[in-house]
Amino acid sequence: MKKSLPVLILVLGLFPASAWAMARKPPMPAEVLPAEASPPVSFDLWKCYEMALNRSETVGIQKLEVARARAAVLKATGEAIGDVDFVMTDLWQEPQGGGGGEGSSVGSTLSKPQRRENRFEYSQPLFQGGRSLGALTGAGSLKKQRIGEWQRSKQVLFMDTVNAFYDYLKLSRDIEIISGILKLYGDRVSDLKEWEKIGRSRASESATARSQLEIFQADLADTKGDLAVARDTLAYLTGVAVEPSELQDEKELIKPGEEDWDLFEVAHQRPDVEAARQAVTTARGALIVAQSEFWPDMTLDVNHYEHREGFQSGITWDALVTLRVPLGKGGTTFGDVLDNVSRWKQAKLVYSQTERQAQREIQDANAELKSAMERYGALDKAVHSAQENFDLQKDEYQKRLVTNIDVLSALQTLFETQRDANEAYYDAKKNYWKLEVAKGELTDTPHPAVPGGTA
Repeated sequence: MKKSLPVLILVLGLFPASAWAMARKPPMPAEVLPAEASPPVSFDLWKCYEMALNRSETVGIQKLEVARARAAVLKATGEAIGDVDFVMTDLWQEPQGGGGGEGSSVGSTLSKPQRRENRFEYSQPLFQGGRSLGALTGAGSLKKQRIGEWQRSKQVLFMDTVNAFYDYLKLSRDIEIISGILKLYGDRVSDLKEWEKIGRSRASESATARSQLEIFQADLADTKGDLAVARDTLAYLTGVAVEPSELQDEKELIKPGEEDWDLFEVAHQRPDVEAARQAVTTARGALIVAQSEFWPDMTLDVNHYEHREGFQSGITWDALVTLRVPLGKGGTTFGDVLDNVSRWKQAKLVYSQTERQAQREIQDANAELKSAMERYGALDKAVHSAQENFDLQKDEYQKRLVTNIDVLSALQTLFETQRDANEAYYDAKKNYWKLEVAKGELTDTPHPAVPGGTA
């Protein structure tokens, strides 16, 4: 310790005073650069649909049904191709007297205490009355049917997302409109109080304005309740609770394209119509399988021996053709055929109904879109006219040219027109996508007509 003390003094003497002072000071914080503002979180329609798609149990179940249908195709193919097995047998039995167990005669072979055999078994159906063909055809059409049902379930989910998305935006905008009208009514009530003091307004006019103000307050409370329900509906679909400000929507209405499509052709290609059409083929395949029970069954079984013992050791293969002729099963086969005939006819009726319903949905959606676009166009112009009328009525009231009832009536008209225009605006948006879904043209990628979307 004494020897190290001079060394320490020497080091401290050589250490610069400024460095010593810096060492004693607390470390200076690193220069804080202004953090880049993180972009605000936004959810457009397709982002919400993507989240709903990942969350939907219905779509997931339909997707698994497709997987099951593919497995059915493999099973039907296996039944048509036949089976191949490798069989190893090792037989032990009670030893017999006489000591003849080692010979190659029939008796010695059958009495051996242990007998081994290895062989390949091939079993190939030669004729099944169309059972394999019917099963394979039915399994293939069932797979296409499930795919169509899966695609349609995604389109229906998209329409549910569209309704929730635009209802949420519509009600949010509705609250803004009501809040703006409430401010105008509040200003109107304040002005009437001042004018009442100087005798330019009657007390009944102020009471009328306050009454209307309370009615709008009730409308605001009711709309807030509807907004909460719409928020919960969208959160149920997407799994995320978002604020209206976080929803990103295109500003302009998407104009529908030219009507160069054929109604019957479009309906014919819709996924649920295709699924119903494939269901007819599936039912027809099941009928063929049921009818095959009336026909004989012929099977070829071939054995290739790798190892045999005893008097059959020199025989390396054998083949067996089996013909089974059905004579009667107490009406079971006939009952199955009748049941499948009914199912087949029922599937054809469902297909016809589904296709006609698709045609009607396309026609209705197209008519509703046209009506909504025209209605919004008219109401958009009406909003400007109502705003101009209110401004004129308010100026003329100050000049004592009109009564307060006229001003309140103009304000009421402006309020109702703004809300109607807001409803028509989002109805037009929903009806556009309703037509797309009715036509079955929706894909899993953003629509080319959507601003910022990619095909």
